[in-house]
Amino acid sequence: MAMMAEEAKRVINTARGRGVHLRLIGGLAVKLHCPSAEHRELSRTYGDLDCVGYRSQREKISRLLQDLGYEPNRRFNALQGHRRLLFENPQLGFDVDVFLDVFPMCHELNFLHRLELDEYTVPVADLLLSKLQVIQLNEKDIKDTYALVEDHEIGETDDREMINSRRIACVCGDDWGWHKTVTMNIEQVIALADDYLEGKERERVTSRLRRLHQIIEEAPKSMKWRMRARIGERVRWYNLPEDIIHLHSGG
Repeated sequence: MAMMAEEAKRVINTARGRGVHLRLIGGLAVKLHCPSAEHRELSRTYGDLDCVGYRSQREKISRLLQDLGYEPNRRFNALQGHRRLLFENPQLGFDVDVFLDVFPMCHELNFLHRLELDEYTVPVADLLLSKLQVIQLNEKDIKDTYALVEDHEIGETDDREMINSRRIACVCGDDWGWHKTVTMNIEQVIALADDYLEGKERERVTSRLRRLHQIIEEAPKSMKWRMRARIGERVRWYNLPEDIIHLHSGG
């Protein structure tokens, strides 16, 4: 893991020197922000380097990674390069997966104007959203959620070490599907807390999650949200993994 973290910083530092915005997302990004991710009950393995960049800098990102020794997956990049780029490094044993502007999983998370807010990763609130938007949480998502919430207070700014509840409430208040999945998952990770956390840590995490849930519920809802809410669960409100091309399991 240490090697992956150092390599990620090398890539991002080089990108910064070229004026390229590239930030980590996924489990390794959580690890860089969360001492709790080292704890036995929350520790996990990591797959490839998952990053977010801007579509407007697609060519610069491609050149950067090739200069650093990564080989482009030419077929994939030719087909999907308008939204996603894949690069391989057999010597290191892990690849780089770059999402452009939008992180598309069960829901779409837009990162325009968000990559400048942190040094090496997407903002903490966006990391949490990227975990809570998974319609079928796996153990990695659950552990990462606990680590993020245990190590970061709920606030209202984009402070690098604070969960910006306004950002989360805005995403959920604009899109009923996001709201449905995120609030459902908050309830689920609260219910599972006894299996992963003890004592003060459990109390702190569940208290923060309940507060976040309340903030989301009380936030203003858009007209689009209200119209979609009328349909409710009668129509699927999320994407399934098979809807996402070449889905990685290491995020």
